Amino acid sequence: MSALTDAIPDHPAGDQLPPGTSTSPAPAVDQEPAGAPPEPRSAASRLMIAVAMLIAHPGNVRADLDVGEEFCASVAEVGVRIPLQVTYDQTGGFRVIEGHRRLAAAVKAGLAEVPCDIDPGGAGDQAGQYLDMLIANGDAYRKNFTPVEEAAALFAAHEAGATRTRLRKATGRKAAEIKTALAVGGISGDTRTAAGDLAGQLTLDELALLAEFDGDHAAVGKLLEAFRRGYTAEHVAERIRQDRAEAAEHDRLTAELEAAGIMVTDDLPEGAARLSSLLHDGEDLTAEAHAGCPGRGAYFPSWNPLQPVHYCTSPEQNGHTVQTFGPPRGAGGAVLPDALPDDPPADTPPDPCRRLVIEGNKAWRAACEVRKRWLAQLFARRTAPREAARFTAGELLRMPDPLRTGLAAAPTRELFSDITGQRAASWLEICDTTTAGRLPLLLLGPVVTAYELAMTEGEGKNTWRTDRYAPCPRRDASRYLTFLASIGYQLASIEQALADNVPWTGDTPAEPVSGDSDLAGEPVPGTEDTGEDAADGDGAEGAEPAADEDDGGYADPAGSDTSPGESAGSTGQAAA
Repeated sequence: MSALTDAIPDHPAGDQLPPGTSTSPAPAVDQEPAGAPPEPRSAASRLMIAVAMLIAHPGNVRADLDVGEEFCASVAEVGVRIPLQVTYDQTGGFRVIEGHRRLAAAVKAGLAEVPCDIDPGGAGDQAGQYLDMLIANGDAYRKNFTPVEEAAALFAAHEAGATRTRLRKATGRKAAEIKTALAVGGISGDTRTAAGDLAGQLTLDELALLAEFDGDHAAVGKLLEAFRRGYTAEHVAERIRQDRAEAAEHDRLTAELEAAGIMVTDDLPEGAARLSSLLHDGEDLTAEAHAGCPGRGAYFPSWNPLQPVHYCTSPEQNGHTVQTFGPPRGAGGAVLPDALPDDPPADTPPDPCRRLVIEGNKAWRAACEVRKRWLAQLFARRTAPREAARFTAGELLRMPDPLRTGLAAAPTRELFSDITGQRAASWLEICDTTTAGRLPLLLLGPVVTAYELAMTEGEGKNTWRTDRYAPCPRRDASRYLTFLASIGYQLASIEQALADNVPWTGDTPAEPVSGDSDLAGEPVPGTEDTGEDAADGDGAEGAEPAADEDDGGYADPAGSDTSPGESAGSTGQAAA
């Protein structure tokens, strides 16, 4: 008798197995690209039992088999790799004790038979059957891989020769997921050490952020700090990306200046003067007009590395004069030396309020980019969140400013396609056949696009501020962001401040804006300077970020809103 037959009592003599059972090698994986040698596999024989002979345990305590698409795809490709634990059933078949998920996936994949381990003594021990279920599946007895361990296994398999195609088919995962896992699996030892025990608590997407910045100790440190404090690491990562892009553009501008023969220094050299303060032959001295001067040079203010400030190292020697505006003059009209204006410091840093605007504008841009990518994932879902229809209906009935001014054109905008994944015409073609579960996403698309346009384009960058007009009023932006948070979007701190109706003050918590619960009124165009913020480097050459001019000074971004019905001089103070 064979060993398998010996293990099954009350069988006829000989090597005959019960009907519906067989011994056969484990199913082989399809060969990958044509002409490639077959992947090495184990040739060990297993007891294979027909799926039709297997009976689910009537008392299976697992309420939800959770047979996902990824699991089914893996079973369909490589078969069931872990044998089911079964025993004899009084009906003549085999009762499954452990392995119901694998059996369900096998049925869904159309497999004829699956590998099994038969427990002959289990048929008469019903209590033991339940204990076996517990021991096989309980957290105290079984520990699944963490995402970082899964990535390490995939990386090791890839290093051992498995192609990405084989990895994808064997695991049922998408190509992008395999790519991400391999990147995570290849994280350096330094980053793993820095992450420590935290690595085992992170998701694959979070680990992918560490992989993206692997080797940049400062960036990895910022991300790990965000993870430990429960911050939204994706927003931190986006800020790092923006800083990197800014640094790369700074290097490009520097190289361009040096290639043109312009000396680039760290600051304004002693004795030099900015071109903005000089004249030549009575005309303003521009960078273009100064191109032939041997004293040409430039530097970048620390607060604006993308805006070069041009200067002349020896203005008097090179025939330039200092601009004056009515100073005392001596005999013959010569300007008295004491009347010449002092040259401002080479790099006057912005005051704290202006720093907050600079940081806030960067944080808002980063948040908008992250939100846009998250929305693209939302519209890729097969079913809409249950809150989507209610929110869309409310917005259409309420018709707030972003919808009143932008809803009609929203489907034609490029942002609509970027967010929803398709042009409006494509959505229209499938509208009649779209499932009821996904239909609310089609309705939500134009609404979301109108909001995003109002919150990101032009003056929309002011949405986070309480002292500037923005096309999307704070009360509407708050409602929109609160909705996104309710369906899974993780708000950045600057978005959370807006959703909570508090001024954003960086990492320092703020008090709610004064006023009723419906949010303070909005400033209107014309009541304040609504031009582009010089904090973003759009001001005059070498100048600091321009202050608001309504009161002769800089308006705190955590200041007040002006209601449409109020005069330009009537403002309500917000708590700092």
